[in-house]
Amino acid sequence: MKKNQYWYPLDNAGKIFPAVSKDSRSSVFRLSFYLKEEIKKDILEDAVNQVLPRFETFAVELKSGLFWYYLSANKKHFYVEEEPAVLCKFFSWQKNNGYLFKVYYFDNKITLETFHSLTDGTGAMEFLKSIVYMYYELQGFTLEHEGRIRSQLPHDVTGEVDMFVGSYDKSNKKNLTEEPAYHLSGEKFANNFSLAIRAQVPTDALLAVAKSHDVTIGQFVTAAFAYSIYRCSLGCRTSNKPIKMFVPVNLRKFFPSNTLRNFSLYIKATFAGKESWTFEQMLASTKEQFADQLTKEDLHRRINSNVSIEKNPFIRILPLAIKNFAFQIGYYYCAENISTYYISNLGNVTLPPSLEAYVDDVEFALGGTCMAIASIKGHTNLMLNSDYKDITTIQHFLKILTDAGVPVTIDTNYREGLDEIL
Repeated sequence: MKKNQYWYPLDNAGKIFPAVSKDSRSSVFRLSFYLKEEIKKDILEDAVNQVLPRFETFAVELKSGLFWYYLSANKKHFYVEEEPAVLCKFFSWQKNNGYLFKVYYFDNKITLETFHSLTDGTGAMEFLKSIVYMYYELQGFTLEHEGRIRSQLPHDVTGEVDMFVGSYDKSNKKNLTEEPAYHLSGEKFANNFSLAIRAQVPTDALLAVAKSHDVTIGQFVTAAFAYSIYRCSLGCRTSNKPIKMFVPVNLRKFFPSNTLRNFSLYIKATFAGKESWTFEQMLASTKEQFADQLTKEDLHRRINSNVSIEKNPFIRILPLAIKNFAFQIGYYYCAENISTYYISNLGNVTLPPSLEAYVDDVEFALGGTCMAIASIKGHTNLMLNSDYKDITTIQHFLKILTDAGVPVTIDTNYREGLDEIL
């Protein structure tokens, strides 16, 4: 039986984003499906509004309480929009009928952009799949969901659970103190423009190269980009600060859960900048570091440490305005200051065969300077975003792939003269 829920506390991971997000740090990510037809705006909008009641944690608006932000039920109509030129742009939810996500259309493309306080990539993908499924159903297509479309399944209250708090054990915590990391630098595009370079590769070819080094695709890509930073950034090789590659992990694989809310943590690969590295050495080190961190016990200890901050009695009684100031300081020292680069891999996107027949491609993208990866139908899209005009590091990374025999097809939102205009 579906329970009427009128408000939700933000989950443990989502609490910080309202305090730290702004034009230059949007905390927005995007997922897109390319269909085999031009998108019909009115049908897409109808599809979103019909699916929303099944996704209670998306049908909300952000409210300010005395001590915390919280999510309140939102019954307003949702409006889709034509996709803008700037991806993962910070948006005002007050001007979005209160909703913390956007749905865009452009030619044959449907895009969901989501504020990170709502969910992670896994939860957002469940929502987008349901929207696209409903989009075709409203046009009279006969589809079989085969248990893979969340909106077609019986309501499950576990989808609304904050699994961080649900997994908390105060007796087993980990020290999360980190040393500062080396940071990329250079001239940035104006107006918070993010250059997007999509490298599409055959999944089998990428997997074969990774297996030839006895590593996973995630480990190979992480080491390859870290090595590109090492080779292309002179400041890195003279800095006392290490390269730190942060990679989110879907915790649902370690702590079984159907939650649609945030449930991921970062692991990292760290490389001292002043050391003399070969690519093979970075690969071996990445594999070893990932193995050390990808254990249920270690991840659980990190969950406990994060939740313990939220449960601290002193923190709990601080007014929201003071918490926001503390979050901004904490985010700098505990997130931005300790990371060099982010790589997020959504993995292979699976759809019911009857729906997959109408879908050509998928994309995953993050705001800022980072990489997001998603695979479908035998190919993998590596979306390389950059706030910086100098893309030497990206070029070096792509050369590692082509030199290894991986065919790469490039697409980009860059146009000639763009750097002079922005």
